[in-house]
Amino acid sequence: MFPDIYFFNPTCEPAIANGSPYYTAPARLRKFESDLGCLSAWLATEKDQVLVQGTVDSAFTSRLKELGFRLPEILSLERAFADTEWLSNPKGRLFPWGWSPAVYQLFKEVLPFYGDDFKRSPVACWKEAHKDLYSRRTGIKLFEKIVGNEVFPWLPKPFDVPGVCNSIDQVHLEINHRPKAVVKTPWSSSGRGLLVFPNPDTKKKNDEVLSGMLQQQGFVTVEPWHDKVLDISYQFYSMAGRITYKGRTFFETDSKGRYLRNLLTDNPDTSLEIAGFLDEHNDEVIALLQKALSESEYAVDYEGWLGVDALIYKTASGALKFHPLVEINGRFTMGAIALKLQEKLTVGSQGFLQIYYSQTTNFQAFCQKQEADKPLVMKDNKIVSGFLPLTPPLPSHQFGAYIELMAEKL
Repeated sequence: MFPDIYFFNPTCEPAIANGSPYYTAPARLRKFESDLGCLSAWLATEKDQVLVQGTVDSAFTSRLKELGFRLPEILSLERAFADTEWLSNPKGRLFPWGWSPAVYQLFKEVLPFYGDDFKRSPVACWKEAHKDLYSRRTGIKLFEKIVGNEVFPWLPKPFDVPGVCNSIDQVHLEINHRPKAVVKTPWSSSGRGLLVFPNPDTKKKNDEVLSGMLQQQGFVTVEPWHDKVLDISYQFYSMAGRITYKGRTFFETDSKGRYLRNLLTDNPDTSLEIAGFLDEHNDEVIALLQKALSESEYAVDYEGWLGVDALIYKTASGALKFHPLVEINGRFTMGAIALKLQEKLTVGSQGFLQIYYSQTTNFQAFCQKQEADKPLVMKDNKIVSGFLPLTPPLPSHQFGAYIELMAEKL
């Protein structure tokens, strides 16, 4: 078995929007990408390899292995690409965080040495049709199909299907039809690239922002802003035309819809009413999504993980509704990592997965304090409670990823 190669490039969406194989992300995003490069290790298997930009912290990976985690080999991307022997070694598949013209350019010298299964896959090379596949427009088409074909009262109505707008006038027309709305750029993630209406800014300022969004990406989407009570991430896998369900996780966002953290639990802290509503319709939602994905371009032109964001919300009358498809992420997501991490927890333990960022305190200092206050407890190679960094806590790192767990209360 040849190793699969993993690489963390969360700037894939802006790279797709830009379109150039030579796209370079802004400095802060490049720092984010570099500091968090080891995140992909939690998706890979022991036989695989993870390429990271910058320093490889062997002490960090050694400690994780001593704790019993079966991690892949971590390699410096720069050194690997300068090593002719590594470049020509046979490989299995390439698993970047997400595809873009830029990632194919980055790996152009390596692609000939991947296995035949990968070379025959629809993601073996970039096609122009892929650009729209990875945009919000594809998710809108599937959502429209779901609510148009189904008459379940607990689903949104066709009126809730987002509008696709190519001008500021079209945006305002869509906004005026809804009490509260959110405008989103088609290639963005984690709640970035959005504008909520109404807001306190002047029309002139809002129009300047909208104009920038349209100039940068060509169109925007406008959707209703719901009174959300629960965010859910459904994970699927597309391979050889077949869509497989992998599991679900829960996550939290802030008041503007921006990603905060993933919950590591099967039972989110919510009311009995919401929990009952989720249990009642969960399997139906999975079936609807699996059918829609199986009949979509994702079954034909894509292979890999698919993260579908869904939510439960309350209407103005107080009734619960299940929005099955807010957006589709044709890439790895934090939900996929959360799903993998839950396999490493003791039964009953729960907590959260979070990204760290600070302009004043580096990730190393943060981890030292957290590990002292919340020491890690493990049993039979499973995490019971405590704090664990998922990426190297180096003094040069402003960004990091970690989990914090609590044991089951007896």
